Amino acid sequence: LEIDHHHSVTNLAIRATGSEYPAQCISSMLRLQEGNGSNYNPDEPFDVITFDFSLNGMQDFPLLVRRLRERYPDALFIYVNLFSLSTPRGAFKSKNARALIHEQGGVVYHFGSIGPATADFNYHEELDRKNPPAKVRKLFGKDKHHASSRGHKVISSKLMEIIDSHDFPPDPQVGSWLGGDVCISWFQTGKTPLQIIEGGEMKEWDEEKHKFGIEVDQEDGMIIEYNHDGTQEAIMSLQYMTKSTVPNDPYSSMYPPVLILTKQNIQGILDSKTDAKTNMTGLVRTSVVEVEHEPDEDWVYLRGLQEKVHVRRFHISAVSSIGTVKPGVNFIYIFPVEKRSYPFRLTATMVCQACSEISWSSEDAW
Repeated sequence: LEIDHHHSVTNLAIRATGSEYPAQCISSMLRLQEGNGSNYNPDEPFDVITFDFSLNGMQDFPLLVRRLRERYPDALFIYVNLFSLSTPRGAFKSKNARALIHEQGGVVYHFGSIGPATADFNYHEELDRKNPPAKVRKLFGKDKHHASSRGHKVISSKLMEIIDSHDFPPDPQVGSWLGGDVCISWFQTGKTPLQIIEGGEMKEWDEEKHKFGIEVDQEDGMIIEYNHDGTQEAIMSLQYMTKSTVPNDPYSSMYPPVLILTKQNIQGILDSKTDAKTNMTGLVRTSVVEVEHEPDEDWVYLRGLQEKVHVRRFHISAVSSIGTVKPGVNFIYIFPVEKRSYPFRLTATMVCQACSEISWSSEDAW
């Protein structure tokens, strides 16, 4: 859109990431664009906002739409409904996401359709994904999963059809971020202001695609220091990597399940390390997934798995709440309950003040 059609574009796409991270971190993501060679101006509204989460997941998508609509009440929302030739189901079910976009006065473009940009298209019914026609196969790269350069050009041309036919208001408004968010991601940069007290190391674990994570020591765990500069206690979430070799076998996960504890004094964390290493946290499991007794207060158990079984085979990130952080310095302890092929890889910390403002909870998520 920027190169071929001379539009000003702010690209916030993140590899291997669904809608959960931007839903909780959209204002932080945009702040990073300021003064970073981007055309983004926080005081100017966006005319068009596009979404494409069908391949990596739509957890918390309603939260993202709600926050963006509050901030940009006049923007045209366009959902690009992508699919894959290489995965069993082709994509996440996007019916609810598409309906939500329509409710917001938006438009859906179905990738693979050669008709009008807004035409209905069901790839399950209209395509043999194992033996697609050449004109469809050329829309995909060699991995049969991501769009090829030709596919991207088709998408941009269809988006232009939609944009050119839309009547935009002459004086679009800018609304509120509803309290905003404070998110720190090092997934694509390897840089973070977080202080690792012990047991962790920043590594570029995918040198080809330049993906970074803080790897947690599998014996003793890791302690990090986080400074919450808000004036009120706030919910914190972590983003981390997941992958299983056999989707319905949780023990095939390449990453370990972990216990997490947050306190405001380092001595309290150090004292609790012994509890974690001697199984004195109160956690009783019958399997990686099944928990007979939740851990004691303050401890949080993360299974290290995607909730949806059919996407566990993909090497993608997940987001989980770990409780709250208080104003000032907080110490976070992450302890692997089991050893796995890969250490627990932490890619971001997320504090969504807007989520508290609108009383958003995991029960509201899809």
